[in-house]
Amino acid sequence: MDAARVDLMGSAAGKVGGVTWHHLYLVATDAAGNQQYVRAGPECLPLEKLVGRRTRHGDAVEDFEPSSAGPYGLITLASGAYEPGGTDFDPVAANVTLASGEAAAPLWREVQSAAKALAEERIPYDPLGRSANWAIMETLRRCGVQAALPPKRWAPGAGEAAPQDAVPGFSARRIGQAVAR
Repeated sequence: MDAARVDLMGSAAGKVGGVTWHHLYLVATDAAGNQQYVRAGPECLPLEKLVGRRTRHGDAVEDFEPSSAGPYGLITLASGAYEPGGTDFDPVAANVTLASGEAAAPLWREVQSAAKALAEERIPYDPLGRSANWAIMETLRRCGVQAALPPKRWAPGAGEAAPQDAVPGFSARRIGQAVAR
């Protein structure tokens, strides 16, 4: 695809404490209006997320095999046609244009290359840290792009991970993480 525009998209994905959170992905548009996406997600869902669901290939619980990388498996990155009925298609998703005109095609090629390289690193998916939103923003960082989120959008994981013990004597930890004494 010879991209004429590259956008960072933010699609509503759920609510946490009454605040809507957004799933980030990238969309390239060519001069004819054809679109392609790059998205990230978990390799699998934990068993407790699958209970009661059925898949096209039988019972999801019976088909479930935990990943050695953890309950969500690895971060996966995928691409394809961005069209109605397709993965992440959202006609009302908010966007931030990252490049247009002559700058779009080289950026899209870099994005695809960086996404492939990131996937090859086999990073465990962490919904509270290195998640889908983190992977999209990391892909952009590797392309030299410091993108802002679409206006009024909250995308957990999009920022860089906070350094541990950034403040002397104060230990940053996640909810549920054990405290060493």
